[in-house]
Amino acid sequence: MTRVLIVEDSPTQAEQLALILRAEGFAVEIARDGAQALARCTATEFDLVLSDVMMPNLSGYDLCRAIKDETATRDLPVILLTTLNDPMAIIDALACGAEAFITKSCEAHSLIGRVKDVLANKQRRSGRKLTTESEIAFLGKRFKINSDKEQILNLLVSTFEDIVRTNRGLEESQAALEASDRQLQEHSAELARSNKELEAFVYTVSHDLKEPLRSIEAFSRILHEEHRTDLADEAQRYLDIISDSAVRMRQLIDDLLAFSRVGRQQSLPQPVNLVEVVHEVIAALQFSIDDARAVVEVPSGDAIVTGHPVLLRELFANLLGNALKYRHPERAPRVAIGFRGLASAGVKVTVSDNGIGVPAAYREQVFGLFYRLHGRDDYPGTGVGLALCKRIVEQHAGAIALDETPGGGCTVRLTLLGACSAASVAAPSLAAR
Repeated sequence: MTRVLIVEDSPTQAEQLALILRAEGFAVEIARDGAQALARCTATEFDLVLSDVMMPNLSGYDLCRAIKDETATRDLPVILLTTLNDPMAIIDALACGAEAFITKSCEAHSLIGRVKDVLANKQRRSGRKLTTESEIAFLGKRFKINSDKEQILNLLVSTFEDIVRTNRGLEESQAALEASDRQLQEHSAELARSNKELEAFVYTVSHDLKEPLRSIEAFSRILHEEHRTDLADEAQRYLDIISDSAVRMRQLIDDLLAFSRVGRQQSLPQPVNLVEVVHEVIAALQFSIDDARAVVEVPSGDAIVTGHPVLLRELFANLLGNALKYRHPERAPRVAIGFRGLASAGVKVTVSDNGIGVPAAYREQVFGLFYRLHGRDDYPGTGVGLALCKRIVEQHAGAIALDETPGGGCTVRLTLLGACSAASVAAPSLAAR
């Protein structure tokens, strides 16, 4: 049985090599360093040494040189394990008398093939007298070579094979990466097309549903105004349910249309003063603010971001609307809005309220479409508002998250990025009471 000595200081790599060779019927022994390997070669007869190059104390080159210097082991073939990333490795291998190289990344069949070739060459060269020592010049230095011509040729061929195999592997990896990149681009394009089709479908369906819904609302209103007294109590209750359901459906359709418009925004981004946007939203919500006896604090100065004015108004309308809707039953709403310019030419926004807050376990789920924490009887709505806010923020290359307001309530933190001018924001002022 052919005996092979593996010299490898890495236990994992040594066992991997041993498993491959034992599977082919070789008897394998492992030495953990060059000194131990040299002692084993002196004490025991081996047919082949497979040695790592980089080892502590005694390198693979030094081990090979020591083996070739001893008369008893001079004909013992040595294959070096290396990464072949330095041209000097070939010269060092020739200088020490090694028979072949094997890269550590080679596959099992390549390893076995190289071992069998070296063993076959050893048998053919058995009994031949080695060539006398010769010198070669390389990179301005002279090196003594003890290998014969056939041994040198075998070493160079094995080195060339590994270089070709490595390059071929790199080419295959590059081709695979390019194919994967093309596939990813195709998937991205298909996903974009699907998203556009879905958005168009949502818009069309929602728009088409509004016509029959208007008829339901109109005839329900006629029944209520002109024939309510003719209806039994149970029929009147059914009529109220129909009317309420129609109102909720119309609100849901309006929210879906607003949600679909975010992805189909065609206007070019432009500089937008967020402070002015908030004041416009407050003016539109003034009746609700007064009715709730709410206080909204808005900073003076400017907070400029490049974006879509319509979407940004929708964003703050939803955030302020939520702060008013989800108010605490025992205290008047108080909302504080803050802006801070970022070094990345963006704006960081906070909207804090003293309402009922959002439990920590649900602060990510509430951004899902139609996700609701409360029943419609407690807090009316469709569950689209925060999903719409998230989409608008992402449309402006930003992120949004919820946090707890110190003292109770909820704080919405978001960033809006883009080609923004510096935001100079002064102290808060009472904009609405």
